[in-house]
Amino acid sequence: MKQLVYGILPADHDSLRNPPVSSQLYLYGIFKARPDGEIGPIGIDEGMVYTISDDRVAAVVSDIRIEKIRPERRRLAAHHAVLKTVMETETILPMVFGIIADKPEAIRRILTSNRAEFLDQLKRVDQKQEMGLRVVWDDPNLFEFFVSQHEELEQKRDQIFRGGREPDQGEKIDLGRMFERILADERQLQTERVLEALRPHCFEARENKPRTEREVMNLAFLVGRDKLKDFEDGVFESARLFDHHYAFDFSGPWPPHNFVDVSLST
Repeated sequence: MKQLVYGILPADHDSLRNPPVSSQLYLYGIFKARPDGEIGPIGIDEGMVYTISDDRVAAVVSDIRIEKIRPERRRLAAHHAVLKTVMETETILPMVFGIIADKPEAIRRILTSNRAEFLDQLKRVDQKQEMGLRVVWDDPNLFEFFVSQHEELEQKRDQIFRGGREPDQGEKIDLGRMFERILADERQLQTERVLEALRPHCFEARENKPRTEREVMNLAFLVGRDKLKDFEDGVFESARLFDHHYAFDFSGPWPPHNFVDVSLST
């Protein structure tokens, strides 16, 4: 496990850094206050990542020479890499990509204005990390798979295609609606099975909207740092409840993105 080293900075640290006048500060996340110090040149555009603190909370920032930032892959990767590095030793509230302040005083205003909310949420996620679980239907023809599993869908399909006829638009719409209803019901049923199995291994669970038709569930779990292995074992146990038509993919640990909701007041 990496260790973050926090060195006390001189009072004129900002001038020693000597950024150009147009330099801005990019905000990665918030954690409990430590002495201001450098973390390393791992930020966006290889910027030096460092901390700015008030008496209770600290911001993880780096200098950046643009006022607006596009979510390019390399910059998104750097944003997440900074969060991953800090979270190895600290509980961090991750900020969404793209928050830029014009100077250190603006960062300190953010810390002061939002201190109570930051501390409240830091307490809630203290010593916890996020794990993700995605389950998909692993079948080349999802519609035919559901036809084989649901008699009413099979009967509806056979009815409108009987004798090789071409169904009209209304019949196709009705069949599609039935398929979507069954798909939604099946998602809910299988999601509850997994949540029931994994709730003993986490503090909280969140359901995210499936991103594709083939996705059964997209879940996020808030798990104690010392319980990550128990959670992984629970995932394998829950996967045994399903047959070969389902594929499980879990990821993490991550900063608790799905369990932090900060509306910044400036």
